[in-house]
Amino acid sequence: METPPGVSLRRVDLSSASEMETAFDIVVGCERAAVGWTDSTRDSVRADLTGPDALVDAHRIAVVGGDAVGLLIVEVDRHGREVFLDAYAIGDDAAAVQEALMRSGLASAAELASADPAPGPPAGADPYALSPLMWQVVAAGYEQDAGYREALQGLAFHPIRRFWRMLLDVRGVSAHEPTPPEGVSRRLVSGEADRRLMHALFAESFAEHFGSSHDGPFDDWMASIEALPGADPSQWWLAMLDDVPVGVCLLDESKAEFGESYVRTLGVVPAARGRGVATWLLRCSAADAVRRGRTGLALSVDGQNTTGATALYQSLGFTTRQVIDVWCYPLLNASSR
Repeated sequence: METPPGVSLRRVDLSSASEMETAFDIVVGCERAAVGWTDSTRDSVRADLTGPDALVDAHRIAVVGGDAVGLLIVEVDRHGREVFLDAYAIGDDAAAVQEALMRSGLASAAELASADPAPGPPAGADPYALSPLMWQVVAAGYEQDAGYREALQGLAFHPIRRFWRMLLDVRGVSAHEPTPPEGVSRRLVSGEADRRLMHALFAESFAEHFGSSHDGPFDDWMASIEALPGADPSQWWLAMLDDVPVGVCLLDESKAEFGESYVRTLGVVPAARGRGVATWLLRCSAADAVRRGRTGLALSVDGQNTTGATALYQSLGFTTRQVIDVWCYPLLNASSR
């Protein structure tokens, strides 16, 4: 795929309100063209561009014929050695513009990896299995977006996972707190000690989760959680089983303008699974959404997770409204791209 004639890339001016509005317009336009709707907000785009994981010098705006038609957002997990690229484009040459943006992102990722060399995976290891032993570039695209998929394939990205974005219609759900299973309760996260406990439970709950790097430093993890769009500590819960902390449930306001509450994180440690903790937390979350006047409860899930979460969500009435494929490019030859 050739780069469109006359395309140029420039840095994103994060200090410009009009530039941020342009970035938002590109994201929304791209998503609507790909899947017919969007739940991105100005806050979510701003958070991606300016959050603690943002590689701000690598963000790019693509310009064709004087018009801004593309946006590249680059984020990095230094602990997990993962660089995340989100390339958005609008117009007839959208896929080709996305490819040009992705090439820019690969170059930035290669520079980052060169400055912080990884030890490398063991001989014979799968180069597409996410690992902090090597730098990898990760991108995500909608299942329906054939043009973007072709661009990623052309750059030697490999599909490694599929995530489902799901929604529960809470109209008709009772606003009353559901009766918990025997021995199960919850309490709000309160204070530094609880936040550290939340981090520990999060790490244990997701230790075997795809792409997990949740054993990173508490301060870095906490900063990322607090910077998420719609973050609301008044909706952070610890789950208890026989008065022992066994799980976490973090809700936020990121989808409030669409009439939805969002389950940012729900995790239960392996030893406490099968006791109805996660089911009850989800029912509590649905009741809370009703009390807030919402019509839906949204979440995202790894479609191939091994904990049975997907089946649980479906059993409670969640339906899939978007499928997102995750792609990986091991940074072995990125400098040649």
